[in-house]
Amino acid sequence: MCEMDRRFSKNSCTIMKGVHALHPKCSQFLQDNLVLDLGKMYGCDCEDLSHELHQARNILKRKSHSKDTQLSSIVDLTLFLEPHQEVFHELFRLCKIAVALPVSSAACERSFSALKLIKNHLRTTMGDSRLSHLGVLSIESRRAKTLDLDEFIKVFARQHKNRQINLL
Repeated sequence: MCEMDRRFSKNSCTIMKGVHALHPKCSQFLQDNLVLDLGKMYGCDCEDLSHELHQARNILKRKSHSKDTQLSSIVDLTLFLEPHQEVFHELFRLCKIAVALPVSSAACERSFSALKLIKNHLRTTMGDSRLSHLGVLSIESRRAKTLDLDEFIKVFARQHKNRQINLL
């Protein structure tokens, strides 16, 4: 943790420690101060969150012997809380953020990297919209390669019959 404090900003460390405290295998699982600090970062009602944490710990302690409630990841915790999201509104919201956070961070890094690759002299003159679309195609290249372009053309032609040009 000392190395993390040295390398990352205070806010980044608060987020990482809070997300770590939402992991069921963590020794500090649902520890009030860590999760409340994370909640403050994302504008949660800390009083409600504190009560929710207390109730969640009690419920999980009672159900810990059941094989149906063996939680091994933050996703498992989120799925466990989902049917009770009205009761655990703040905690469920933080779990959803924690599950999505690594994906969105990695997506940003990938998109900057992809934009560097596609941004060259010829593409500096194109509009932002086209550059954005090319960026999506570059980032999602594996998925883009599996698309059937002929099918897209047929669908477009059916929907926009008046867009055909008569050459003769």
